[in-house]
Amino acid sequence: MKKIVGIILIILVFISCKNTPKIIAENQSYSENAITQSELIKSESNQTELIAQKILDLPKLQWIYHPEVKERLPVKVLESELIDKNLNLIKFGQKVRILSMSELEKEGIKDFVIFDKIKIGKDTTDFELHYKIEGAGCSGKLLKENGEWKVIDYSVWEN
Repeated sequence: MKKIVGIILIILVFISCKNTPKIIAENQSYSENAITQSELIKSESNQTELIAQKILDLPKLQWIYHPEVKERLPVKVLESELIDKNLNLIKFGQKVRILSMSELEKEGIKDFVIFDKIKIGKDTTDFELHYKIEGAGCSGKLLKENGEWKVIDYSVWEN
């Protein structure tokens, strides 16, 4: 009886050792996949930041910000699904304030940019924004060439 128990224990040890590398490999693969997804989210956020900054810096759009008016700085942007508080946007040497609608209302802020659309594709981005206090807006398209986003077409309108 002791021999049978001993043999069963030896078989169990061998079986468990045989499956250990597979379990380790599965866990490692899961870990690598989690890192890849995290990097992808960070990459998408970085890409959105680059695109939003490029749009804010469009030459024909600069007049709407009125940086000469003290109350207009820093530039404010409405927080949205794409434009979140983690983005590091700069305008006129100051960090852009990204605020929720409730924060804007609470502070009585009326001069804020709204990104109505940023549709990021593989190598093109369509965008629209408006600045209600000026009755102005902008729409256009960016193209990704050699890993860099370039403005290919945009127009500014005013009511």
